[in-house]
Amino acid sequence: MTTSRYIARLMGPVLLLIGIGMVMGMLTEGDAYSSLLKEFIGSRALIFVTGALALVAGLAVVNAHNHWVPDWRVIVTILGWLLIVRGFSNLVFPGTVQTLGDRMIASHAGVLAGAAVTIVLGAILSIMGYEDLWVQKTRRHSAARASSSKRSAKRPRRKRA
Repeated sequence: MTTSRYIARLMGPVLLLIGIGMVMGMLTEGDAYSSLLKEFIGSRALIFVTGALALVAGLAVVNAHNHWVPDWRVIVTILGWLLIVRGFSNLVFPGTVQTLGDRMIASHAGVLAGAAVTIVLGAILSIMGYEDLWVQKTRRHSAARASSSKRSAKRPRRKRA
């Protein structure tokens, strides 16, 4: 398995579930979910911890996968660099991050737009990351069908009484 697929298999499902969780939270819990987001962005300690985690994740991705190629794999690289920028911003400018976060969560549309982008990226990475498994399974299934049809073609048919 390539590094691109490995990272896509990690990032894809996580992003997909985060995005779905955001949409479900906004639709089912509404104000309670908005309150959760406000509590999170209101805590500079959480902003700092999130920044440290994002920086570590971004550096890990970029160190393992800094490929600027004209296909889906560039998404992994771009997300790695965005994690580094996010981590740096959270650690160095927590007040600015707090202000921007307040503006974004003030509108349900902003949260839903962020969720939509997260879902799309998660779906793309999940599909591309696990694509080789689906292809292998399809090939094995086709090969099994082909070999069973060859075996049945070689056997003489029995007459039923």
